[in-house]
Amino acid sequence: MSHAHRAAARSASVSHAALGSSSNAPELEPILSGLVDQALEAIRAGNSRSDEVFGNYAELNSFVRAVTFHEGILLEQGLERLASLSPDLRVIKLSEPLPIVPAALELLERNDWDALEAIHLRSDVHYRMSYSPDLLILDRVARRAIIIDVKRSLSSYQESKLKALRRKMMAAALTAGDVLHQQGRQGIAEIDIAIIDGSDEQSAQERGVFALREVGELLRLPYAGEAMLRLRRMFAERVQDEMQQLCQRIVVNPSEPDRTSSDDFLVSIDEDAEDEGEEAAAMGAEPMPPIRVGYARGLGAIDPAGRA
Repeated sequence: MSHAHRAAARSASVSHAALGSSSNAPELEPILSGLVDQALEAIRAGNSRSDEVFGNYAELNSFVRAVTFHEGILLEQGLERLASLSPDLRVIKLSEPLPIVPAALELLERNDWDALEAIHLRSDVHYRMSYSPDLLILDRVARRAIIIDVKRSLSSYQESKLKALRRKMMAAALTAGDVLHQQGRQGIAEIDIAIIDGSDEQSAQERGVFALREVGELLRLPYAGEAMLRLRRMFAERVQDEMQQLCQRIVVNPSEPDRTSSDDFLVSIDEDAEDEGEEAAAMGAEPMPPIRVGYARGLGAIDPAGRA
C-alpha cells in the first residue's frame, strides 16, 4: 500500500472522540502578537546602507529584504510555539545536522520512495553531506517524528529545486531514526518529511507539501492551521503600517541612510541544543525496532494507544 493510500485509510478510521486535549485551542492572540512584536523588533534593529540605484529609497529596499528574511523565521517560530502547547508534541533540538550517507542517496537513486518505507540506515558512517531541518517534531502519541522545512513561498521554487530539497530530506530521514535512537528516543515507528508553503498556495500531501492552512492536520492540532494564517495576517498588517510610515518619512524628509551593512537585518537564531541528559542516558539500552519513513500526511486524531 502506498503512503497516500495508507494515509487515506488511516484518516478514514479516525474517531473525532480521540482528539482529546489537542482539540482545545488555548488563548492564542497574546502568543501570536508577541511573536509579531519580536519579528518587527528584529527588523527595526538593522540599519540600511546607501545604494546608488535606490538612492533615498535604499532604506525601504533594506526594510523589504529584512521582512522577507524574518517572515520565514516567524513562521518557524509560530509552528514551534504551537507545537509546544500540545502535551503530545515535542520539538527536538539537534546538536548537529542530520547526516546524509552515501547509501541513502544510492537507495533513492534506484528505488521509489514507497519502496523504502521500512528501511533505516546507520548514521555513524562517513558522510560529507548533511541536512538541518527547520523543525524536527516528535509526536509521542502517533509515535512519529516529522522533519519539517518551512518556506516563505514555494511559488518562486522551480520544480527541480523542490525535487532536490525533497531528495535531501528523504535521505536525512533514512538516518534520522538512528540519530534519535542514539539520543535515547526509543519507540518511534515512523519518520516523515513535510515541506510547508508559508504562502498557503501550494498543497500536495502525496509529495510531502503542506499549505500553511494544513499544518493542523500535520501536527494533529485542529486550531494550528488557522492560527498560522492569523499569524501571517497580523505580520502583514504590521509590516504594511511600517512601510507606509517609512514612505511618508522618505517623501517628507529624504535623508542619506546610514552606511552600514544591510546584513545587520539578518539576525542569527539561537540554535543551542537543549539538555538531553535524562533521555540520552538510555542510549543504546535496547535494539532499535523497524521505523517507517515517508511523506508526512494529515493523521487527524490518534487515540492514547497510538492507533488510528
